[in-house]
Amino acid sequence: MRRLELTVLAGLSAFVGLVALQHPLRGDLPPADHFISEYAHGSTAAVQIAAFVAWTIALAAGALLARHAGPPDRRAIARAVAVFGLGFAAAGIAMAAVFATQTVAGVLPEGVQRTTGGRLHDAGTLAALVGLMLASGASLRLIARRGYRVTVVLLAVGLALIVPALVALGLDAPGIGQRGFLLVGCAFQWRFAREIATSRGA
Repeated sequence: MRRLELTVLAGLSAFVGLVALQHPLRGDLPPADHFISEYAHGSTAAVQIAAFVAWTIALAAGALLARHAGPPDRRAIARAVAVFGLGFAAAGIAMAAVFATQTVAGVLPEGVQRTTGGRLHDAGTLAALVGLMLASGASLRLIARRGYRVTVVLLAVGLALIVPALVALGLDAPGIGQRGFLLVGCAFQWRFAREIATSRGA
C-alpha cells in the first residue's frame, strides 16, 4: 500500500512539475490564454505527453489504492464507485496523451475540421472530470474523518467558485480557470491517497 501511495504522490508531483516547466519554454502560449493540452504541439510535445502519462499513472495507482478505502466489511458500493471513478479518469487522461487537442483556448479555430483524434482527446478530458467527481463524492462515504470531509467540501466549493471569481475580476483567462480545475483535482487525489494510507497504518 505504501508503494501505491508513493506512486500517486510521485505521479502528481511529476505532472504538476512538468506542466509548470513548459510555461517558460513556450512564450507563444501564455498560460492565462491557453490550455495545457496545447503544449502537446511543437517543441514541448514530449514534455506534455510525459505529464499526461505521469498523471495517468497517479490515477491508476489511486484506483488500486481506493480498493483499501473505508471499512473493509462495509460500503462496498462507495468503494467500487471510487475505484471506477479514478480508473475512468486514468483512461481519460491516457486518451488525452495519445490524441492531441485541436482547440485553442478551448475553441476550435475557424476553418479547422474536427477529427476523430480531436474528439477522442476532448472525450478523454471529460472522462477525467467525471471520474474525479465520482471518486470525490464516493470518498465522502468512505472516509469518516471530519478533517478529510471538510477538505473535500472546501475543494468542491473552490472548484465551483473559480469561474465566477474570474468573471467578477473581469479576467478572460480560460487557461487560469483550467489550471485551477486541475489543481483541485490533484489536491483531492493527494489527500485521498494520504488518508487511505494513514488509516491503514502505512
